[in-house]
Amino acid sequence: MADGIFDGFFSATHRLVAVRPSTTVTLYQLPKDSRQDLTQEALLELWMKRSAYDPRRGSWRTFCERVVANKMTSLVRKLYSKRSGHFREGPLEDFVALAAPLTPVDLQADVSKVLKSVSSFDRRVATCLIGHSAIETSAKLGVSRATVYRSIGRLRAAFIEAGLSPRRTRI
Repeated sequence: MADGIFDGFFSATHRLVAVRPSTTVTLYQLPKDSRQDLTQEALLELWMKRSAYDPRRGSWRTFCERVVANKMTSLVRKLYSKRSGHFREGPLEDFVALAAPLTPVDLQADVSKVLKSVSSFDRRVATCLIGHSAIETSAKLGVSRATVYRSIGRLRAAFIEAGLSPRRTRI
């Protein structure tokens, strides 16, 4: 069924899919030509997930929006977690701000100190979040997503209180 919808409404699906990559390019200040690449990635993801579409659970439009939103989130997370510079083109001087004032050992000690001050559940959430998304963490720990997000809020507050607030750098 989804094959027919995907093929039959390709132009409408393409227009629907193209909105999120355009927003992502603007929001994260990516080069304009990345929009086309992100659109292709989103369409490919949608095509690969089309068999999971169930019309009893929601409309095709909603399914498309969720798949594309998740793919864009995944791509942006990958982009910023690796600090790879992929999608970014610019002079090397723009990347000098990445040098951290603390050595990795000092930072590790500070993070360990903060994690010792939070509850064991929050430590488990923090550890699980190293390799997984919040949704995956909630499934692994057997708690609701809201519980994981509240824990993330407590962790963020503990790190800020310890003077380890997130730096906003241009990458």
